[in-house]
Amino acid sequence: MSPSQPAPPHLHAPASPSADVDAVGRIEAVKTVLRVLTRTTGLRLAVVARVTPESWTCCAVLDEMGFGLKAGDTLVVSTTFCNTVRNMGTPLRVNHASQDPRFQNHPAPKMYNVESYIAVPLYRRNGDYFGVMCALDSRPADLTDDALEVFRHLGDLVGHQLEQEEALSERDSQLLGAHEASVLREQLMGIVSHDLRNPLNAISLAAATLMRRTDLDDRARRGLRRILDSSDRANRLIRDLLDFTHVRTGMPLPVKPQPMNLHEVAEQVVDEVRLTAQGRSLDLVCEGNGRGKWDPDRIAQVLTNLLTNAVQYSAPGAHIRVEARGDEREVVLAVTNAGTPIPPALLPVLFEPMTRGTTEGSEHRSVGLGLFIVNQIVRAHGGEVEVVSTAEAGTTFQVHLPRGC
Repeated sequence: MSPSQPAPPHLHAPASPSADVDAVGRIEAVKTVLRVLTRTTGLRLAVVARVTPESWTCCAVLDEMGFGLKAGDTLVVSTTFCNTVRNMGTPLRVNHASQDPRFQNHPAPKMYNVESYIAVPLYRRNGDYFGVMCALDSRPADLTDDALEVFRHLGDLVGHQLEQEEALSERDSQLLGAHEASVLREQLMGIVSHDLRNPLNAISLAAATLMRRTDLDDRARRGLRRILDSSDRANRLIRDLLDFTHVRTGMPLPVKPQPMNLHEVAEQVVDEVRLTAQGRSLDLVCEGNGRGKWDPDRIAQVLTNLLTNAVQYSAPGAHIRVEARGDEREVVLAVTNAGTPIPPALLPVLFEPMTRGTTEGSEHRSVGLGLFIVNQIVRAHGGEVEVVSTAEAGTTFQVHLPRGC
């Protein structure tokens, strides 16, 4: 839904934002939490809502479905699944509402075309009920108990952070300065990242165990492969979030340099990405001496992020080229892909967090930390990253790594 379109008739904008909307809006990490929820569940609309017996108010939203919902909008509470969550006081998961005997006659599928929905109630640390954190979609979905467990963890964290934000507002900056408040928000992101790992590891382990069965047909194996690929993407996101938190709280990014061959790591990463980007043309060229002293896990992280970026922001049939060229002084790692060039105005801020080069690849949009982490890892090795992007030659990221030995 474009900004010029009128709001849908079921949405109501209040005269002024409420204190609850303002309180949630001050929690910067909520945006990241909502994006993690959409990436984890595959649902396209994620919301934090204040829910009372009398009202439903949107406090924060990530809308990739074109529903038209904005912070401050209200709905008639009795028409929402969130009201069911409030009445039960427990999480709720709905995979196909119009075919679910519990909800066939509920207003939500009819009024808002909601078919899939997953939510947990939000409580402040003192036990007071606040509202609901939910994700939903107009399409049916196969939501699992593991996804609900992720919601529980994130719901607890958002509820606790909400109370802390309200306390900050009441005590103003006399007790917590702007720097300390920023650190507190970054710490929340780190906690979110850690708490997501357990359910994701459980998902990966279960899928990998099933893949070893010999009685699976091709359709089942493809489904399990998608689960494993999604878990891998989520784990990469978690690692980026942890690194981001580490850097933003003033600590240097940890690296453990050791003798290694960059050519071997490049071959391994390219092979792994080929498995998840089937149908893409990925070529690797290795020349010169690839030996040096670097952190092999971190170098693999750099190349994985750059390749993932290249796959997301190029056409399905586009050619992607990886080069690793060594000379006496350094090894240069380059990733080139065709596609819409990065706007010149974005180049100076491209390696800042939450920045993306284009709006293409929206179906796979990430939190926007990949290039930031790439830059931090390369700088921790004493190197630098360059980018050249034109319509004729495509986009090339070049990583210069001193040998360190």
